[in-house]
Amino acid sequence: MASPAPSRHLAREIAQFVHERTTLRPRVAMLLGSGHASIANQLKEKVVLHGDDFPGAPLHSPLLVGLLEGIPVAVADAPFAAFEGLSGAELALPVRVLKAMGCDLLILTAGAASLSQQIEPGTIAVVEDHLNFSGLHPLVGPNDDQVGPRFPDMNEPYAREWMEVARDVAVRAGIPCTPGVFAAVAGPNMPTRAEYHFLRQAGADLVGMSLVPEALAAVHSGFQVLALVGVTQQVLPGRSTQVSIESMIDAADLAAPRMATLLVGIVAATRDR
Repeated sequence: MASPAPSRHLAREIAQFVHERTTLRPRVAMLLGSGHASIANQLKEKVVLHGDDFPGAPLHSPLLVGLLEGIPVAVADAPFAAFEGLSGAELALPVRVLKAMGCDLLILTAGAASLSQQIEPGTIAVVEDHLNFSGLHPLVGPNDDQVGPRFPDMNEPYAREWMEVARDVAVRAGIPCTPGVFAAVAGPNMPTRAEYHFLRQAGADLVGMSLVPEALAAVHSGFQVLALVGVTQQVLPGRSTQVSIESMIDAADLAAPRMATLLVGIVAATRDR
């Protein structure tokens, strides 16, 4: 069986590569599937490192390091989805690089469908727990005890402190923000009516095709994790599950600036923690 050590060494090698190109030392990392463009444009003293620049093996998106509200942050365009064909190890590598850089808080964002009457399109939902139906798990295979434990505790994978910060920031900004359980599925097809029914019965409020594998890798690595989703559609019992791409884009366009405002407020709150 292959040793897990090369993954750790590669993460440290890439982290060292980043440190040699900027004096900033971020404690906050963001893997953004929603709100990325706005946050990238707001960074000061920004350094952009492209995936092919990294040693050993390329990352799948550029890594940005800069100042947001005066706070050093590292930002990448993610999380990836299971249907893109990446392995659990590939999904875990960016998380482990960010941890090797010295980051303590990881913020994940993604788009999702709402299965709840209370969570409408355009809302930002704070993930309070998850169901992993993606078929991917980044911790399968040999464990590296220097990265994290063989059997990490997932009783509270998302940091309660940061969920409360996110909700406080949302209230002050007037942004609709609701907690929910996120179910990750493989995709790329939308779930069937029976699958939506199953997910509701299983306790899901939201469903998407990303985010959870990175969250698992992050908890294993010792991150505090905050996950936010921009709601792009609402699928309710007794209604057609067909939603037009145009309406999803409209909801995503509504959620994106709200997500960016929320992210800026959360990063600013790290100043006092």
